[in-house]
Amino acid sequence: MSERQTRSSRHLQPSRNKKLDKLLNVLIGVVVVLIIITATYVFKWQDDADQAVKDEPAQEEKSGDNEKEVDKEPAKEQDKDLAVEEDKTSEEESEPDTSQEEQGTPEESTSDNPIVDKVITNRNWQPTPTTQTGQHVSSYDDKSVDWAEKVATVSTVTGIEQSNMIIWRMQNNGGPNSSVATVSTNDKSQMYRVSMEWVENEGWKPVKLEQLNTLEGAY
Repeated sequence: MSERQTRSSRHLQPSRNKKLDKLLNVLIGVVVVLIIITATYVFKWQDDADQAVKDEPAQEEKSGDNEKEVDKEPAKEQDKDLAVEEDKTSEEESEPDTSQEEQGTPEESTSDNPIVDKVITNRNWQPTPTTQTGQHVSSYDDKSVDWAEKVATVSTVTGIEQSNMIIWRMQNNGGPNSSVATVSTNDKSQMYRVSMEWVENEGWKPVKLEQLNTLEGAY
């Protein structure tokens, strides 16, 4: 090789090395930038994940508070229903007994008859509903429907159950639609004489109740 060529080759070598160094520096810079970008992304992702974990209990707690609020609603409704029921109860307690009003207040009076302790009447007494139809005929046959309805009337006005009642006498009281019964409890602790009248298509209606002190001379 000639001396001229050798000198030329030596002259080009440093130039190539400088270009290579520059290229390496550029590549290193690119790598460093990529590392920085990657690290930044990783750190940001980690922060977001940590924040999500911190926020989750707060959301759960808020959800729990909502559930408590929801639970309170039925309690309020229950209290409201209870208040309504109490109001209804108060109204019912304050309302008068309509059955008592319908029955009216009995009127008591004395009698000249020595065997009668007191005479009771009530203008609101109602007939005992009858099952009889057609022309009514008063009957004193103890197996007839008319007799049974007379006994039912006596039981209602005296308050004596039929199973605890002795019928001492059931008889006509001066007309076909008027009757009188003398009765007592089985132990004779209560004794009554009941006057009743027939109401057409309705039944036997009590008109007078006499409380007796003896059965002698009562019938």
